[in-house]
Amino acid sequence: MSKEKRKVEWSFDFESMGDRVSQFFSDMISDDVEVETANLITPLNDAESASVEIDFSVGRASLNALAPGSDNLFEAEINYVGEYEFEVTGAAKRSIKLRQKGQFPKGIGRIIGNNKDLHWDIALAPDIPYQLSMKGGVGETDIDLSHLLVDDIRLETGIGKIALTLPTQDTPIAAKVSGGVGKTDITIPDGACGKLDIDGGVGEVIVTLSPEAAVQLNATAGLGKVDLPESFEQVKDTGHVIGVDGIWETANFKGADKKIIIDFDGGIGSFQLQFFKLL
Repeated sequence: MSKEKRKVEWSFDFESMGDRVSQFFSDMISDDVEVETANLITPLNDAESASVEIDFSVGRASLNALAPGSDNLFEAEINYVGEYEFEVTGAAKRSIKLRQKGQFPKGIGRIIGNNKDLHWDIALAPDIPYQLSMKGGVGETDIDLSHLLVDDIRLETGIGKIALTLPTQDTPIAAKVSGGVGKTDITIPDGACGKLDIDGGVGEVIVTLSPEAAVQLNATAGLGKVDLPESFEQVKDTGHVIGVDGIWETANFKGADKKIIIDFDGGIGSFQLQFFKLL
């Protein structure tokens, strides 16, 4: 089978994948469901670090930083159906877990398909380091860690669109992103360094970073393609018959003090690395 034929067969509209899934639920289930609201707050007190686990539910979701000097460690407003589980333990080293509990009630499809009542909006204090473990749900998720200190990031994307902005910090970033179904946008701020591992699912992955960054990309694209700026030089070609495999680097990578290493193991879809414009 030719490469052109494979490209046609694996061509999907990933932008609308989440909408299609929502419509599927709506078509299959039609009973009424009550939407409830909860406001969750955890005071900062003497916390020096925190481990946060979030399993996002269905609908729109966001995670970002609280204002500097906030008295709280964790704040969330969630509009939900069914039940959720919220657990806080520890003192100096805090542990926070938030997730949808059990199965969704019958009728969830009408809410998903016809309105945007469901949302989880979460914010964390910017003054302590975190370990974050997140699982995407069904819908659109915006995770902005640019004003947080995060030692370790684990994200399993769900179904829909996810935007992830990594932290702006001097210490190296360690991030692992496992793909689901849909589009994933990852932004690496100017001055960041560290390791980003991406396991592609079914969809498109776009990484945006500074044109001055020292970057190495180790990619195994599977059935997709790799799209890079012209300034990247391929330093190794594995020569696989199917897909695009190899290692690419920017000219300043070897001598740089702060480096970004990206490992991409593709599924079905494409990987694009692009530069943002410096102001």
